[in-house]
Amino acid sequence: MKVLLFTHKNDIDGMGNAILAQLAFKEVDYELCGTFDLTSSVESYFEKDKIYQYDRIYVTDLCLEDPVLSKVAMDSKLEGKVLVFDHHKTFTDPKYTSHKFVTVKIEDEDGLCCGTSLFYKHLVSEGLIDKDNKCISEFVELTRQHDTWEWRNIYNNEKARELSILFDALGYDGYISLMTEKLKDEEVFEFNSMERILIDNRKKQISLKCEYYKDKIIYKDILGMKAGIVFITYEYRNELAEYFRENKFDMDFTMMIALDPGVVAYRSVRDGVFVRPVAEHFGGKGHEKAGSNPITEENISKILEVLTK
Repeated sequence: MKVLLFTHKNDIDGMGNAILAQLAFKEVDYELCGTFDLTSSVESYFEKDKIYQYDRIYVTDLCLEDPVLSKVAMDSKLEGKVLVFDHHKTFTDPKYTSHKFVTVKIEDEDGLCCGTSLFYKHLVSEGLIDKDNKCISEFVELTRQHDTWEWRNIYNNEKARELSILFDALGYDGYISLMTEKLKDEEVFEFNSMERILIDNRKKQISLKCEYYKDKIIYKDILGMKAGIVFITYEYRNELAEYFRENKFDMDFTMMIALDPGVVAYRSVRDGVFVRPVAEHFGGKGHEKAGSNPITEENISKILEVLTK
């Protein structure tokens, strides 16, 4: 079976799907997509009919949107070949979930869902991954805990955070390659000595960056909430938000402007504060406590107004 996977490239949840696909199938091509790049990535495969070369097409930790959603739904040659697994509340609307090939699930019996946990359960149900493989199941659970913040809110599980830190240290290709081999070869999921060195060094680097950024905050009111706005390098967004939260900075949420990928990331800092409405206000999407929007010609005036008013 020849498989094509479109998955989110921004964090370990998207990476987890690429790793699982390589464990489940012998022939896999994958496309790592930014939060707002999926439509153009899928459209590129329709060019010269490349998309029809695959027996199965998965979309994970992202959801198809129109016009490409309708294009896929109406294409008889793709019937039964495409499956979408996502967990973002934005896509629970029936205009997405009414399509039988789209699964959007926020929570199940194990807790809050993520793209990797949904894809893993599908692959297990199809007999493509052994449900008794403890190394793979723990990897999936660590990924789920980190992506849903249950690692902090419920389990206080530093190991899940360290998995994300390892991804930041290795980058896309390094992380996918290392984890694929690790899950093939090991019976228990533990960090080896070299991985531990990478994690510890990265933690020191993160600490220095957080100390630098804390003096660069601009405080503004956005939609009746106090925002801590800071220009950042995108890879530090999660750790910086956690730093603000742990140290009880005087803000409801942080608005982190990352010019390198052209994205604004939002994270709640105070309990009970939801940032998805803020992201949607600027043309974005996300979860209740984490969201983002692209920096575009359409919303740049709104962003500049917030910064300058």
